[in-house]
Order: sequence, then structure tokens, then C-alpha cells
Amino acid sequence: MKTIKIVLGIALASAIASCSMNQSVRPDLSSQITGTYKGALTSSLSQTSIAAIAEITSVNNNNIQVHCYGADLDTTLSLGLYPDGNMMRVCLTGNDFENQYGHNMSANNQMMGSSNQMMENMSNGTSWQQHMSAEHKPGDPHYGYFDMNAKTFSYTFNFMSAQKSYTRQFAGKR
Repeated sequence: MKTIKIVLGIALASAIASCSMNQSVRPDLSSQITGTYKGALTSSLSQTSIAAIAEITSVNNNNIQVHCYGADLDTTLSLGLYPDGNMMRVCLTGNDFENQYGHNMSANNQMMGSSNQMMENMSNGTSWQQHMSAEHKPGDPHYGYFDMNAKTFSYTFNFMSAQKSYTRQFAGKR
């Protein structure tokens, strides 16, 4: 009887420790998409395309830095990553997020929903749907994504000239 209690106690302690460890381990989403994407930038003004490259580097498990450059563009931005089926959606971070949407990202972005959902979020990262409901109003624009199956990256850069605003759409493949 004493041996059974000891074995049960060890099993229970192992399960609790394993659960605690799983909660603190976040998936490395950034490692799934880092690399060089070769493609083109297309202007909404002229509809012409020029060769361009987007270099994706990891900032941490859930954030990346995008350095996109071509003949007439050289820009860098930071993006958060959100799994959405076979897509990895992206959203601005930090001051860029605040400038675009008019508020800071909440500290509870990872903690939405029921306790079961919270446990899943802690081990799998925040999903796109959770991010959208926690951080955005309906109709908030987003500018890019990674297609995990096709190994492609698409992002729309917004610009303002003296005459009007326009976009440059990057589309590239790793």
C-alpha cells in the first residue's frame, strides 16, 4: 500500500511538473518562416513590378524582423506572428502597432478565453482569431502573411507622397 502511494505521488508530481514546463515553453513560430524570400514589389500607382528581396530574421519565438529591399525601396519592420491554419499571419508590433491602430497591444493578448483555452495558448501561441478579437476592431487592416505550404511571403507597404497615398505589394518565395 505504501509503495502504491509513493508511485502515485511520483506520477502526480511528474504530471504537474510536466504541465508547468509545457506552459512556459512557447513554440518557435519564427523558425518556421525565417530565411530569404525572393520576389517582386508591385506599385499601386504604376502597376509595375521590380525585383525585391525580403530577409526574415527571428527576434524571438513569436516576433520577426523583415528587411525588404529592391532598386527603390529599403525598409525594415518588426512583426508579430499568429498561426492560422496553413497561414502564419503577421501584425505590427510596438510603436508601429500603436500608430496604426491607435492603442497599445494589451498585456493579456496571450491569456484570452477559458482555462482550457489559456493552457492551449500558453503551449501553442496566440492564434490569429484570438489576436483579432483581443486587439482589433472589425475592419482593422492587416498587411501580410506567410503561406506555410507554398513557402511564400506577401506584405503590403503603405506610403504617402506629396500627391496621395499608395502601396507597394511584396510577393516572394523562400
